[in-house]
Amino acid sequence: MAITISKSSALNDDLWKPTGQVINAVMQDADNEKTEHDKLVKDIAVEKKSKKYAEKQTGMTSLSSFDVVPEGDNAPTDDMQETMPKLIIHKAFMKEVAMTKEMLDDGDIDGMRTIARNLVLGYKRTRAELATNALVTEGSEFVIGPKKTKLDKTTGDGKSVFATDHKSVKSNVKVQSNVFTNAFGNDAAMLIRLANIGRNFLNDSGQVTGYGFNKIIIPGNCYKLEETIQRIMKSSLLVGSDYNDVNTQKGKWTLIVDPLWQAAEGTEPYIIMSDEANKAYNGTVFYDRTPLDVKSAVNNHNRNLEYNGYGRMSCGFYNWRHVILGGASQGTTLT
Repeated sequence: MAITISKSSALNDDLWKPTGQVINAVMQDADNEKTEHDKLVKDIAVEKKSKKYAEKQTGMTSLSSFDVVPEGDNAPTDDMQETMPKLIIHKAFMKEVAMTKEMLDDGDIDGMRTIARNLVLGYKRTRAELATNALVTEGSEFVIGPKKTKLDKTTGDGKSVFATDHKSVKSNVKVQSNVFTNAFGNDAAMLIRLANIGRNFLNDSGQVTGYGFNKIIIPGNCYKLEETIQRIMKSSLLVGSDYNDVNTQKGKWTLIVDPLWQAAEGTEPYIIMSDEANKAYNGTVFYDRTPLDVKSAVNNHNRNLEYNGYGRMSCGFYNWRHVILGGASQGTTLT
């Protein structure tokens, strides 16, 4: 993430200078370490950097197919329109920790190393929580942090990324749903059906998108669902059937078990995603506006060494056609 550790009064303080140098090195090492939280963000979002207070994206509708024209006739003119714009605003995130004077007196270097490392790892976990909560929450808002701050998760059409009534720019395109109440089940039937729905989503011009879905994202506490999906992914024969037939889904899917997504008791929601569509549309985008910046100072009132961590980031959606939510509490029910 390229942590920035600012020069500060702590390294000029005779009491804390040697220890402060060690702590800074620990933070740098923790930042360089690749964690599961780093991987999770990369797995479910398109990561980008930003130099603005917010990022806005829009586009143009696609052309229709070329027409056959009689000899000598003019080429027909196509109608292209701006697609629905979306503004994603970055938010500041902060956390502060302290190494006490007593820890320094007692030579508790290990304790101070742990605090320093946890500050960096806590930031990495916060990034993953932001990406997770933005994606998996039903509704037009999600919450983040101990204060349960509400943030927007709508797309350009003003709907939640998961909605039953997504509209397109051109009025002749039918309303589409990407949220379904149907349970996953004990075989691949619902997975195949939802993937087919996703592949046949229409873009803003009414053209079939055609993107294949390749990822399944599930909560960390749905062990039965995880077992079923693992069998579907790895079995050569049909899962949940007595028929000795080939399993067409083997090798097609990547399973992401998100430990930060904890499903309510008695529920087993799941998300399928298309990596191709996500990249093509910038569907789920994670912006790092200001990577973790750490500044330290000695508190003259208690002589503690305090570290303040600051970063700005955001996670939002420019499009919805790359994801489908199944097992939802509300949505379209397939029969």
